[in-house]
Amino acid sequence: MKLNKYIIYIFTVFVSLTSCNILDVDPLDSFTDTAVWSDLSLAEAYLNTSYSRMEAEVQKGSRWASLSDEVYQMHTYGTENYRLGYINCDNSHFGWDKENWNAWNYNYRNIKEINIFFENIDETPAVSESDKERKEQLIGQAHFLRGYFYHQLYSLYGRVPLISKLHALDTEVYDETRASLEDVAEFIVNEFDEAIKRLPEEYPADNFGRATKGAAMAYKARTLLYAASPLYDESYPTQSKWQAAAQAHKDVIDLNIYYLKPVSDSDEYVQLFLDRDNPEIIFLKQFDQKAVVGSNTVFLHQSPPSSGSGYGGWGTFQPTHNVVLKFQNADGTTYVPGDINEYPWSGRDMRLKANILVDGDMWGYGLDNREVQFYIGGDGTSVVDGRDSEKGSVYWNATKTGYMMRKFMDPDFDTSGTNSYTGPGIFMRLSEIYLNYAECLIELGRTGDALKYINEVRERAHMPKAEGIDIRAEYEYERQIELMFEG
Repeated sequence: MKLNKYIIYIFTVFVSLTSCNILDVDPLDSFTDTAVWSDLSLAEAYLNTSYSRMEAEVQKGSRWASLSDEVYQMHTYGTENYRLGYINCDNSHFGWDKENWNAWNYNYRNIKEINIFFENIDETPAVSESDKERKEQLIGQAHFLRGYFYHQLYSLYGRVPLISKLHALDTEVYDETRASLEDVAEFIVNEFDEAIKRLPEEYPADNFGRATKGAAMAYKARTLLYAASPLYDESYPTQSKWQAAAQAHKDVIDLNIYYLKPVSDSDEYVQLFLDRDNPEIIFLKQFDQKAVVGSNTVFLHQSPPSSGSGYGGWGTFQPTHNVVLKFQNADGTTYVPGDINEYPWSGRDMRLKANILVDGDMWGYGLDNREVQFYIGGDGTSVVDGRDSEKGSVYWNATKTGYMMRKFMDPDFDTSGTNSYTGPGIFMRLSEIYLNYAECLIELGRTGDALKYINEVRERAHMPKAEGIDIRAEYEYERQIELMFEG
């Protein structure tokens, strides 16, 4: 007992003599603000967290397509709030947690983090010429990221508060209100312009995936497209706005660093969405092989539910029969059920088989490759009450529409392994730029020029050229089919 008392006494004296030094020691498991902003590499690491917070649709079990008539979503993950009209400020999220697409909180939190970067980056030393260039690029990336998160808010709400600085607690009145549609668009465009001035067209391999000049130009163009649309332009149609949007998209095209990779069939078309080096990708999110929350969950949510490698999925996103009917015949004529083939999915636009798994398709990795069976009593269709007692509860995940989503899934990915799927989450690609540009040209009355870019996309899919007989319908078909399930 005496020994214990002496130990306590000695420890108390030691603490009293050294407490100031103990409290002054920097933490070992994190960095102080002073340390972060006095080192360019730490400032870069800070900014990297904003990249990691960019949500791709392949991450958390919901897609924007689930809020449209393209997809029936088996497992709702909050989408029912939208579909049934229950949406309010407290349940605007969807996905399997309240982080994903909780757009107001999610985007403004990210904007706050980037505002902190801007408040401090001027103090970060950069002595050598290479460090000065690197610092300028980081500032450009920060402008891109802030523009991106505001772009997301603008696309959902239009008028939003523009917060570009930190507000002090208890010493500053916070009275921000929603800015006008014009001011929001102008702010976002200015952010991307600041990024364009500072960003390179490409990076060395070890920095692949960072925002580039082309990415900033593409998001500027899409912002101007929104600004010109009747949803955002109260005096629609304003030709000057459509002209500005058209020019911004043409500027991306004229960079001549992106192109549509040719394909020979639907299997090669599928590969366009699996290859991070696809030359038409303008901006993407990468994933590593660690099986963590927030990784690429394409196989979990899209694979058929049956046994075997490549199976065992939840079948969350089920394309509707109506969207399957949209795909034209390979000769460009409208598909009418039963009018050309006994087998309804042959002789169609190749993108049907690339986007959608249909009954009889081969699926599964290696020796497990076999036909999927989307029919009553088969291994991937709905049964009584969504369950077949003889086959087990996995059949709760069987398709209710007769289809599964194939797009974004790599047929060569071995699901029996331990690695997470690492297919890219594509945010922006050249096909969208072509189609956005075509829309601008249609609004400007330049039908012939619009057809050129619509047909660039069609011809890559081996479809005959659109003729401009009904340019709006031809454009809308191409947009729905080419960008299907992409948000």
